[in-house]
Amino acid sequence: MTPAAAPSLRHRLEFGAFRLLDGVLGYLPWTTVQTLGEAAGLFFYLIDPRHRRVVRDNLRQADLGLDEAQTRTLARTCFRHFGSLFLSLPRLRRASPEEIERWIRVEGLEHYDAAKAEGRGFIQLTAHYGHWEAIGLIQSLRGRTVDGIGRELDNALLEPILAEFRTRFGNRIIPKAGAMRDTLRALKAGRGVAFLLDQDALTTGVWVQFLGQWASTHAAAGSLAARSGLPILPVWSWPNGDGTFTVRFEPPFHVPVTGDQARDAWVATQLMTTRLEEQIHRDPRWWFWMHRRFKTRPGEGNPLPAPLPPQEWVESISTSPD
Repeated sequence: MTPAAAPSLRHRLEFGAFRLLDGVLGYLPWTTVQTLGEAAGLFFYLIDPRHRRVVRDNLRQADLGLDEAQTRTLARTCFRHFGSLFLSLPRLRRASPEEIERWIRVEGLEHYDAAKAEGRGFIQLTAHYGHWEAIGLIQSLRGRTVDGIGRELDNALLEPILAEFRTRFGNRIIPKAGAMRDTLRALKAGRGVAFLLDQDALTTGVWVQFLGQWASTHAAAGSLAARSGLPILPVWSWPNGDGTFTVRFEPPFHVPVTGDQARDAWVATQLMTTRLEEQIHRDPRWWFWMHRRFKTRPGEGNPLPAPLPPQEWVESISTSPD
C-alpha cells in the first residue's frame, strides 16, 4: 500500500481554520449561526465577482421568467442561503439529537418505508437544493438510513471529520472511486442509495432537458432504476422563516421499461431531472446556482459529448410516471 502523502501547508491551514470555526460556531445558538452565515454569504456576494457572474448567468438562462431586478435579488438570496448552510455544519456536527429534531422537520417518512418495503433497494433522489446534509442527518436519526456516494475531500485532514458527521446515525458512504460495485452491493442488500443528480457530467453524460436547456447528466442512477425496476424516492429540503428546515420525502415512483436499455436509462434520467426541475420552479431560491451546470454544451469539447437523444425519445417522454 502506498503511504499517504504528508499534508501540505495549504491543507494544514485549512484544517486550522476549520478547527477555529468549529470551536466557535459549534457552540453558538442556532439562530446566531444562521445570521452570521447569511452575513458571510452576502459578503462573498460582494467580493466574489466570478461566482456572482455564474449565478446571474444561470438565472438568466433558466426558464424562470425573471426580469433583471428579480435576477439580482435572487442571486443575493442564493449567496446568503449557502453562507448560512456552510456555517451551520459545525453547529449541526455538535448538535444533540434533541436539537436536530427541533431544527429539522421531516415529512413523508412513510414514503421511505414504502420504497424500502419493496425489498430490492431503491434510488433516493435529491440534489444540491435546500440543506442536503440535513436530509441524511434527520432521516438516519429517525432510523431510515441510506448509502451516499461521495468523493473524498482533497484535504485528508478534514475527510474523517466530514465522514464522521455524515455517518453519525448509521448512514454509509460509498467512495466515488469504484462506486458502482459498492452501489450494487447496497441495492442487493435492500438498502437505498442516494444520488445528487444536478451536477454537470462533462462529456460522459446523457443530454436531458433541464430548466429550458440541454444539460449533460450522469445516467448511472437512471440506468440502475430502469434495469432493476427500482423505486425512485425523491426527497427535498428547504429553510423556513422560523430558522428551521423542512425535509420532505415524496411518494416513490417507477420508470417505464421497454427493454431498450439506452432508451430506458435516458427516460429514467429525464424523469428524475424533471422532478428536480419542478421543485426548483416551486421555489428557485434554494438551488445551488453557483455551479456551472451548463458548462458542457452539445457538439462541443474534446472528446465530443454524446449526441442529443433521438427526437422520438423526447416526444414520447411522460412527466407523470406511475
